Parts: sequence; C-alpha cells; structure tokens
Amino acid sequence: MMNKAYATMVLAGICAGVSTANASIAVTEDPGIFSPCDDAQVQVIWLGSDAGYTGELGWLNPFENGNDIVLWTNHSAVVGDRFVLPGRFALGERIDFSYQIIAGGIDRFSTANEDDWGQFNVDASNPHDVVVGIEDIRLPGGDSDHNDAMFNVVFSCGTNVPAPGSLALLGVGGLVMVRRRR
Repeated sequence: MMNKAYATMVLAGICAGVSTANASIAVTEDPGIFSPCDDAQVQVIWLGSDAGYTGELGWLNPFENGNDIVLWTNHSAVVGDRFVLPGRFALGERIDFSYQIIAGGIDRFSTANEDDWGQFNVDASNPHDVVVGIEDIRLPGGDSDHNDAMFNVVFSCGTNVPAPGSLALLGVGGLVMVRRRR
C-alpha cells in the first residue's frame, strides 16, 4: 500500500512539474515584420510546408480594417509562388500575417495577437528579406519546428531622392571635373 501511495505522489509531482513548465512558457519577442524603408513594395514568396494539417496563410490588410486576404493554403502552394501586397508601405510600418488551420485541428494565429507570437519564428537579420516560419499546433503543444508554413517577405524600396546637400556635392564635383578637363 505504501509503494502505491508513493508512486501516486511521484506521478502527481511530475504532472505538476510538467504543467508548471508549460504554464511558464512566455513569448515576449514581437514577431512583427516592419518595412525597412519608405514607399516599399512588399512581395510574399512561398518557401514550403512540412505540415500534416491544412492551413491558410493570410495577410491582415490594414487598408480593409485588418481583414485577412488569403494568400495560399500550405498544401496547394508551390515553392516560389509570389503575391505582391497592394499598396506601398512607409518606413517602420508593420506588416501582419495570420495562419488558420482549416483541416486537422481548427485554430487561428496572428502576428498581431501577442498570445500567438510563439507560433511564429521570424528571421529579420536581413530586413529587406525576412524569413517566417509557423508552428501550426498551439504551443506549448506541437513540435516547435516552425516549418508548417514558411515564407519570405521581400521589401523593394521606392526610388531614393538624394538630399539637397548630396545634390550640391554632386554639382560641385561636376564643376571640378569640367575644370580639370580644360
């Protein structure tokens, strides 16, 4: 009888430890994607999926009250598929995405929702070519591989107009070149 009671206490302690560990998972890093320049055109490029569930990648359209525009489903998209977001984006403007599981285990995640931040892995080491991976099972479940939907967000910056001081320097440099030729 003593051994069974001891085993029950140990099992209860392990379960409590696991649930405490899961409850303490807190994602504090914002996976937001931000325009690195003014007048940026944004292109989303599908990189692939290694998911069993079927999910839809969407863009939260700020021009339409944040309503999603579905870009692809992870099982119908082909590596290299491209979608150019409508409009142009200002320096620092946030670009948000959603991912909704539509077959398998129904759930929805968004980079705009702090509770969902852990579902997204964003590599913005090159701010003009951001790589995003999504975990499709709500954490702390799932395998945390963030390869259930993968895509790039590529920023093409508008034409840069030189500052007035730069134009003046170019003008002075041109005059010096003309004088040297004579």
